[in-house]
Amino acid sequence: MTTFLKSYNFTAILSLFSTENGGRKKPVYDNFRPSFSFNSVNHVSGEISFPEQDEVLPGSTAKAVVKILPSKHIRQHLKSGDSFTILEGSKIIGSGVIQQIDQENRFPVVQ
Repeated sequence: MTTFLKSYNFTAILSLFSTENGGRKKPVYDNFRPSFSFNSVNHVSGEISFPEQDEVLPGSTAKAVVKILPSKHIRQHLKSGDSFTILEGSKIIGSGVIQQIDQENRFPVVQ
């Protein structure tokens, strides 16, 4: 059986938790690299860019482009409307909802 790594690029609406609700104390900027969880215990790495603004403050909501790095732990078949959490280490700092999948890739794992 062949194992595959999956990666995704998608547009999402992100909401960062306020500092008072356990979120960050400082804003996030383009190329921010948190971890993501898609309703599982597995975390995957990725990068967030903000096409419409330079920074996003804690407690704010923004449109973002998210790139998920290749991983065998990513859930198969992500789609518009799926939700996810944004983490720094084990700390949940926000959440998001996928608006549109822009690209989906599969890479076979060489064993």
